[in-house]
Amino acid sequence: MLRIVGEILMSTDDPLGASRSEATRTTNRRRFLWISSWALGFAFLGVAFVALTTHLVNWSSSDKFCGATCHSMTWVNAAYQRGPHYTNSVGVRASCGECHIPYDAGHATAIEYVKLLLFKADRGAKDFWGEAKKTIETKEEWEQRRPALSNTFQAYLTRHTYVTCRGCHSLQSFGGPRSHMKLVIHQGMVKADSYDCLQCHANVGHVYEQPSSKVGGWYSVEQAEAGRKLFEVSCSGCHGAKLEGISGPALTGVTWQQRFGGAKLLTVWGEIKGPMAEFAGATFTTQKSLDILAFLLQQNGLAAGNQPLADTRELSDTLPEK
Repeated sequence: MLRIVGEILMSTDDPLGASRSEATRTTNRRRFLWISSWALGFAFLGVAFVALTTHLVNWSSSDKFCGATCHSMTWVNAAYQRGPHYTNSVGVRASCGECHIPYDAGHATAIEYVKLLLFKADRGAKDFWGEAKKTIETKEEWEQRRPALSNTFQAYLTRHTYVTCRGCHSLQSFGGPRSHMKLVIHQGMVKADSYDCLQCHANVGHVYEQPSSKVGGWYSVEQAEAGRKLFEVSCSGCHGAKLEGISGPALTGVTWQQRFGGAKLLTVWGEIKGPMAEFAGATFTTQKSLDILAFLLQQNGLAAGNQPLADTRELSDTLPEK
């Protein structure tokens, strides 16, 4: 109480000092308000910049932007809409950005997001320059340049161990009885950390030619004969010498149609190289499993041709449903 009284008396005795003290407090308040206003302004601008950047990144990675804004993407977009990444049995669509831009499919870390922005800036500048110069004006020009562009992108995926595919797909996450084949087929890749997704899934992103019936035969007669010998040794014990089924399912007739009618050759080949080989206690090379596939196709009435099945990239063809 005495101190307060003393301060009052001092302020009464020294009006000039009290005035200076009040001016100092006013200046400090103004300085505080000025700094706070600028800080809030910078924070707002920062949030707005991040929001705008995120919006532009998402917009420029969208299917609408890629398919409609860029003229040179017209034919790519049509092929994408025919592919299984656009329409599939599980109703999950993989966008252009998720397949072609690293880290776009998942929750990128700060460093990954910076890499994403740098990648988009590099590709965006090249695409803008190409559109400005009208390097691809017609479908014929696109078809001429497509192999080189495809090879460039596949080389990028190989160098980065198919980072965009792994942004969505985790082989360790497959579950259920129908997924055993996938695990067996891919387990070597997981252990070696070596990926070549397009070796088997060549048409997963784009289907440039409309699906049609197989022209020129599905396999060669010599290949089917080689497959028959392999089947007799390793597979007939479960499936029967006439494919009638013993402990394993029949591989001809109605059972074949129910299991594989309308499926890709890749599905049948995966069952042969994966679970069938595993149950038989055998190891089938890629070519041997293709030979067995040729034998099964022959036994189910599919026509032979002059060329054997020799590459898993040929397994995107679809089997007849009836």
